[in-house]
Amino acid sequence: MDNTPTMQTPPSSTAQVHFSSDVRNMDNWARRTGIPLTTAEALGTTYARAHKWLMSLKAQLIQHHGWQDAEAATDTRMLFTVEAPSPWRSPNGLPLSPKLRLQLPTYASSFFSPERRVQWQMVFHSDIFATQRLIVQPITDILNLIQCLLTGVVTLVYEEQLPQGTYTTTRGLPSVQWITNNQAALLEIFGHAHFKQLWKAANDRTTSFKVDFEPRRR
Repeated sequence: MDNTPTMQTPPSSTAQVHFSSDVRNMDNWARRTGIPLTTAEALGTTYARAHKWLMSLKAQLIQHHGWQDAEAATDTRMLFTVEAPSPWRSPNGLPLSPKLRLQLPTYASSFFSPERRVQWQMVFHSDIFATQRLIVQPITDILNLIQCLLTGVVTLVYEEQLPQGTYTTTRGLPSVQWITNNQAALLEIFGHAHFKQLWKAANDRTTSFKVDFEPRRR
């Protein structure tokens, strides 16, 4: 049987968001997409240009989706910290899990700080990105924007168990439709040359996705 991996779109309902601060992932995705990996300073500058859009998405969460600024959120290293009640309720209407808590840092370098690694895993591996991204558009937009800003840091991973082994499909960039729909905002952040590279990479499934295969052990 031919075990050559084939490109496939992960079903959004079962793909898991994965956070990694390993710069080697960014380097691998840079080679895959053809978008050169720049310096930490350049990444920080681009991320700073995205603050305006990220704050707009935060405002949408508060105005239209029941989120609110977290109490006593005074950490200046955070761009924002917002919370929302758990969407999961018991038959008596009691929350079945703690409040959802979404944070983003002021500086992109925080994503790569060893002291902050667990904090960002708790954010991106939480129910916010597991389920809420499927129904709350600003959450989807935050995920997609970070994929554009820091490709390889946050990916969508789908595992499929088959008789011959496990196929793992990883998506590193948002859909080309999302990039096209948000062209004006992305141009403001990245400029024309980088935007063209993003669009080209997202439009090619061999660069925006990767598939790994692990044979089943006999």
